[in-house]
Amino acid sequence: MFQSLSGKKVVIIGASAGIDLAVAKKTAELGASVVISCSGNKLNQAMESVSGQIEALAVDILNEDSVNALFEQVGKVDHLIVTSVAEQKLLRSPIADMATETAQRGMEKFWATFFAVRASVKNIAQDGSITLTSSISIFKPSKLGGISVLSAANGAVAVFGRTLAAELAPIRVNVIAPGVVVDTGVWSNQSESERSALEKWGSEALPVQHLGQAEEVAQAVLSLITNTYLTGVILPVDGGLTVM
Repeated sequence: MFQSLSGKKVVIIGASAGIDLAVAKKTAELGASVVISCSGNKLNQAMESVSGQIEALAVDILNEDSVNALFEQVGKVDHLIVTSVAEQKLLRSPIADMATETAQRGMEKFWATFFAVRASVKNIAQDGSITLTSSISIFKPSKLGGISVLSAANGAVAVFGRTLAAELAPIRVNVIAPGVVVDTGVWSNQSESERSALEKWGSEALPVQHLGQAEEVAQAVLSLITNTYLTGVILPVDGGLTVM
């Protein structure tokens, strides 16, 4: 289904679980040399679950010196994928009650993405790609409330990616915008009752009749990094949520 990635180096920055772990498995299966990077406490678990050429390197994605050091160590990169901010908690708060500190932390996703892209640019092959992760909330705001700043951060990532597609050409830059995906950091921050309600909603309301799986999002990422005619794309991977 996808072209071989043999001889290519893929760097994945995230939480070493959920979507980025699924991407690591699929790119390794296609022959890539994979570097998966996050805070150190999940790296061993990630290494054990991926077969192939895999290296795990610790990084503090919110520390620009740590991110710069990572790419100095990694060297040449063909494809960079940024999926999330490691250990980020879901910072939900109604705007009227939102503390400034909460709002500032809500923008961490953008800053982590910025640090990763800036540090990597000199290392990425001219025929390579960058794939960033936003959210379907930029197209269809959630009715749950309390995620205005988090949605703003996702919007910033999306616009950042589209602008970079022009600035960094011929390096291709794309953005995925996942819907509700199980077994991710956001999913784990839901209560059991919230998860149950979401699963019921997914089976009854979504056109595809199920919530997203990390592997399904990983397939979308592979499409973006292997199709050399795609750049500047913000790709919803949402089970049809935006057409409801």
